[in-house]
Amino acid sequence: MSAQRLFDALKNANIIGASGKTYFELHGLKTVVQDSSIVGNEIQEWLQAFMTQQGIPYRLRPNSQEFPDFLMHPDDDTVDLLEVKCFKKSPNFDVANFMAYCRSLITHAHRLDADYLIFEYVESNTGIVIKNIWLKKVWEICGASERSVLKIQWKQGVAFNIRPATWYSKKTKYPVFASRADFVQAIKKVLDTNANSAGLQKGWFATVSANFSQTTGRTL
Repeated sequence: MSAQRLFDALKNANIIGASGKTYFELHGLKTVVQDSSIVGNEIQEWLQAFMTQQGIPYRLRPNSQEFPDFLMHPDDDTVDLLEVKCFKKSPNFDVANFMAYCRSLITHAHRLDADYLIFEYVESNTGIVIKNIWLKKVWEICGASERSVLKIQWKQGVAFNIRPATWYSKKTKYPVFASRADFVQAIKKVLDTNANSAGLQKGWFATVSANFSQTTGRTL
């Protein structure tokens, strides 16, 4: 429950509406940085300081590019996984690379239980302002699209990245999935028709389901 504790601490600290600044200075010239990729990294760095201040334990992976961003359990790498995502205007971040995610679930199906801490921000004249935050499971931010049963970024007809739905909108045409199992079933349907997934399709769902049960003691 460390992710929920962090989320509650952020809300209690009135993070919504808070303003921030990121500067780059070179040769005596300083400018405000508003690039979304840089802002996201800085928010993640800030979170580490915030958790330390609040006494919320966390660990980092040796490889910063490895899933997840934070391990919130003191010694168990299979529970309390936390990913941090940021966006402005509309959620267009990558949830995960499609094929890499499919492969990882075969042996690390517990990743389906990871928490996603999501920041929405807007630009201001002096930096950014936090507009909203959410704490969600992966199936609570993903849904279908006009093209397929799972919203995907496609490149040359091949599924490339899983993209989020507009989970906070009540007027969206494609709502988020109702359950973890629905999300995994949607992945399977894309996997079964994806041009570059041959060799991974047979038995994928059964293997993921069995691994999830073995790791968590629960069913999909």
